[in-house]
Amino acid sequence: MRATCPAEPSAHPVRPGSGARAPRTGARTTSRRARLLVGLLGAVLALSGCGLRLETPPPEPLVPDAVEVVRSRAVDDALALAAGAAELTEARAAAAAPEDALTPVLADLVAFSTAHAEQLGGVYDSGLPEPTGTATATPSLAPVADPAALLALVATTADTARTDADAVEDGQLARLLASVATARSGLRDRLGAAIGSTPPEPVDPAPSPAATVQAGPLTPDTYADLVVAEDEVGYAYEVVAAKLSGDARAAAQADAAAHRARAEAWAREAGVDGTAIDPRRTAYALPGGIDDPAVAVELGRTLELRLTVAYASAVAVAPAGARTAVIEALRTADAEAAAHGAPPVAFPGLPEQQPGADAAPEAGPAEPAGGADG
Repeated sequence: MRATCPAEPSAHPVRPGSGARAPRTGARTTSRRARLLVGLLGAVLALSGCGLRLETPPPEPLVPDAVEVVRSRAVDDALALAAGAAELTEARAAAAAPEDALTPVLADLVAFSTAHAEQLGGVYDSGLPEPTGTATATPSLAPVADPAALLALVATTADTARTDADAVEDGQLARLLASVATARSGLRDRLGAAIGSTPPEPVDPAPSPAATVQAGPLTPDTYADLVVAEDEVGYAYEVVAAKLSGDARAAAQADAAAHRARAEAWAREAGVDGTAIDPRRTAYALPGGIDDPAVAVELGRTLELRLTVAYASAVAVAPAGARTAVIEALRTADAEAAAHGAPPVAFPGLPEQQPGADAAPEAGPAEPAGGADG
C-alpha cells in the first residue's frame, strides 16, 4: 500500500465526480503579472503621445546656392521698386498732385516690378518657424523719399540685374534677368525724362557690337540668327530710306548703317564673314504697301521687336561671364523699338510673357526674297 497524506481543507471543496481540477495558484500569479506588464506598457505608449518623448533638434534651413542668391536679390529689388513707386503714387494722391508725365511711369514701375517678382518666383519661404527673439532684417536698399531717390534706385537695380544676368550659371534665369534689366533701363530713361533729370549712366557700360563683339562662343545657329536678324533690319531700312526724303530719309539711312554694322560684327565674331557659309542674303521679304509711311513705321517697330527676341534667346545660350554684348544689344534693340513707337513692356524680348503672346514677333528671320545668297 502507498501511504498518502491528508490534503488541507479547501475553501472551495471539489465535489466528487465533478471532473474539475484543483486550482493552480502559480499559473494564476504569472497571468496576473503578464496582464500588469501589458497594462503598464500601454500606459507608457499613451503618455508618449501626450508630449513625453525624446527631444530632437529642429530641422536646419536650406543654405541657398549661388543661383538662389541671385534670384532672391532680383526679387528683393523688384519688391523695393514696386513699394517705392507705390509710396510716391500715394503721396502724390494725398497732395492732390495733377496727373503729368510722371504718373504713367510710376504706374508702370509698380506693375512691371510686381510682375518681375512673380516671374522670378517670389520671396523664398523655407516653411520653418522664425527663431524667437530674432530681429527683423534691415532692408539692403534705402527707402525712397522722392522721385530723384527712386531714379537712383531704378538705375542701381538695373545695373545689378544686368551684372547678375551675365554671371549666373542658369541660362534661363539669365534670359529673364536680362529682360528685367532691360525693362528697368527703359523705366530709368522714362523716369529721368519725366522729372527733368539725367539718369545715372550704367556701371561699366558694354561696348556696342558694332565696335567690338564680346559674346564669347555662341552656337553656330545662334550666330547665324543674330547675323541675319541684324542684316534683315538693315536691308529693310535701306528700302524704306529709298522711298523717303529729307530728315526722314537720313534717319532711315542711319538706322540701316547701324544694323548692317552689327550684322558685320557678328559675322566676324562667328568667323563666317566673307565665307561660303555667311548667312547674309541679298534681299529679304518685306510687307506690301511699304510706300505708306504708316506701314514703314510699323515695319521698323516689328523688326526691332524681333531683334529683342533674338538677343534674349542668345542670352540663354551664351556662357556665363560672356553675355555682356548680347545683353547690351537687347537693351539697344528695345530702346530703338520704343523710338519707333513700341509701347513699354515688362519683359522685353520674352514673347511668352507678352499680353498678346500669340501675336508676338518670332525670333527667326523672314524668308528671303529672290532666293539669292550674299
